Amino acid sequence: MATIEDPTNSTRPTPSIAVADAVCQLGSSIFIAAPSTRVWEALTDTSTWPEWNTFIPRATIREQPDGQGSDPATLSPLLRKGTRVTFHVRMDPTSNKPQAANDVYLVVTEYTAPNPETKTPGRIVWVVDREAPGALSRSLLNAERVHEITDVEIGEGENAVKGTEVRNWELQNGWLVYAVKWMYGAKLKHNFELWVSDLKKFVEGKESGSN
Repeated sequence: MATIEDPTNSTRPTPSIAVADAVCQLGSSIFIAAPSTRVWEALTDTSTWPEWNTFIPRATIREQPDGQGSDPATLSPLLRKGTRVTFHVRMDPTSNKPQAANDVYLVVTEYTAPNPETKTPGRIVWVVDREAPGALSRSLLNAERVHEITDVEIGEGENAVKGTEVRNWELQNGWLVYAVKWMYGAKLKHNFELWVSDLKKFVEGKESGSN
């Protein structure tokens, strides 16, 4: 099993939130035995999420930056810079009991696809959408989440294994976050771990099926 340094990404800031200013820090990491491009495809194509993402099994694209229109049924499911999206979150993803989804309104502010040839990591950032209806002020709730997808090689010689290191972390601050952390901190920590483990199972399953 690949060892990842600082798997919770506890020392990593987000674009505008320093670790020292965060009320809540969440993070998870995993090694996936597949090329970074395959991992990136699954992560950024929300149409695949019902197949693997038990934490957020459904996402609605509300707006794309290329002016496709406003009908979610006709918008591309692919995340990109400027995408406005609603995550329909299941706080108890491993429960079989009926539960209402919590809608979270976000916008993608950074998007760089991985390039194995130049060894450029993939990076996508989504933040709270301040233009969404009923959006809270930054002083009440500010959250930013980063995903980094990096091609790596574990081991040496004949034992070397190529794959992808996936890092996923979020920082939150604001007065409301104290209540969020108290009520849901443990669940969110578990769900961040579940996110990357679900992604690993899905992508590696696809890879083994194609061989």
